[in-house]
Amino acid sequence: MRILAFLSSIVISTLFLTAGIILLVFETSDTESAWTFVAVFPLIVFVYGPLTMGSFRAYWNVAGSTDSKRYYRRVVLVVGALEVLAAIVTVIFATLTSAGPLIPIVFIGGGAVFTVAVLFIGPALYRHDRAHPRSQPAWVAIEKSEINKRIVATALTFLGVLVVGLIGIGIISMTAPTAPSVPQMLIPALSLAFTFSAVVCVISTLGWNQRLVDVTDRDPLRLRRVARVVLRNKPVDLDAWDLVAAARYAAVTSVTLSFQLGYIVLLYAGLVLIQINALRDGFAATVSIVIIIVLVVILAALLPLQLVRIRRARRYARLHATDLV
Repeated sequence: MRILAFLSSIVISTLFLTAGIILLVFETSDTESAWTFVAVFPLIVFVYGPLTMGSFRAYWNVAGSTDSKRYYRRVVLVVGALEVLAAIVTVIFATLTSAGPLIPIVFIGGGAVFTVAVLFIGPALYRHDRAHPRSQPAWVAIEKSEINKRIVATALTFLGVLVVGLIGIGIISMTAPTAPSVPQMLIPALSLAFTFSAVVCVISTLGWNQRLVDVTDRDPLRLRRVARVVLRNKPVDLDAWDLVAAARYAAVTSVTLSFQLGYIVLLYAGLVLIQINALRDGFAATVSIVIIIVLVVILAALLPLQLVRIRRARRYARLHATDLV
């Protein structure tokens, strides 16, 4: 159930983002391209704001204590404030440009639907987990062999999809009046290979993410404390249990963050190749250019942050290896 919800969230968020960018390009004139990038901000907020609330509610026991309730309310208020700001920006964008009312309707309406949906789906997933508890064996660090198996699975998926894609495109091209060039065959096959391997890469982390939940006992405040110490190098006083949780959190998150980074790079590579293929075919050049720039900017912002967090987590796990047991 959780895997289905996870995959659905990836598909829906990606489709909504792509459709939103396409709508922005078609609803504005070429002279208003700068405004198009401004409008991408509310689009991102309307997608990832609700997803943040939903995932938070699905994994963590927000009603475990008064402090946990207060912390979750703070998360909701921050996301809600960002969505209100995003709605204001969207309305201003539509007012000052040639865009019609369709963009505010789609963006704000879509964000509202996402928000309402996650407020039901998140608690439902949490209740499902509580109603079907898993046996919790003694904590074991992620073995090197586990990591290697998932890397191999991702690589084999990439190669397999690439070969099948090339064969399929080759068969289809046999009916074409002219033989396709190498880029015409290679780019679509590569985009499929990158996309499918990205999905395999991120699915590989689902079981490991559950370990993060287990080591913090579903307590969002404990997660916040250990994350501040491990990922942000903040001076936080930890008790004996928190020290163990922090060491285990660092050992697990150093691996999951690496795979998440791999997922982002693979997915974005696939999406960029799709747009390059559209540019090569001369289809909706402005749309493709805007999407490529947005993807590159997001990746440029996420990549350094993710690498710093991975390095800090690895360092903490190495220095506190004695706290793992």
